[in-house]
Amino acid sequence: MHDGEDEHAVAERIDTAHGDNPRLSAWLAEQQGRFAEWARRYGGDWDFSERSLDRLEGLVREHFTGVDDLLAQEHTPLTQVACWYLGEVHNRHRGTQWRMDPDPADTHPWSRRPYVIVPFERIDDYRDEEGIDYDARPQHAPLSSLMTVLRSPADRTGDAASTPSLRAELDDYGPSA
Repeated sequence: MHDGEDEHAVAERIDTAHGDNPRLSAWLAEQQGRFAEWARRYGGDWDFSERSLDRLEGLVREHFTGVDDLLAQEHTPLTQVACWYLGEVHNRHRGTQWRMDPDPADTHPWSRRPYVIVPFERIDDYRDEEGIDYDARPQHAPLSSLMTVLRSPADRTGDAASTPSLRAELDDYGPSA
């Protein structure tokens, strides 16, 4: 904390730095630039609908044998654009925003990866029931979401509640206050 900063000021400073920085801008521009070719290569009509997340889940299961395979291909267009697409669906349907640490720590690999989070203006809508975290806004790192899909078996029972899904994550954004 800087002198005189309270938890709110610290959270706001971090959120601002993570939301407006050259690393994030470059990553977003790169994925947007790759999207048209990615969409053609992997089936065309990617419309950013909630339902399209089922297709994305299928694409991930088809192209990766598991989490280790996904991580080995983390920096490929297939993976990076899939992460961008997933985050864009969250942004368009739940009002989240992209964030990325402008100065990631070498000791914390997740600080290098982009994530989506509810806008800072809505921080008061979310409370940590245990009172540990001041900033309890829901956030999702798309790569982590893809890893979760690969860790769980494909649902062949028709019971959507039994298996984590990319679409189900969209329900995480309801206020908890």
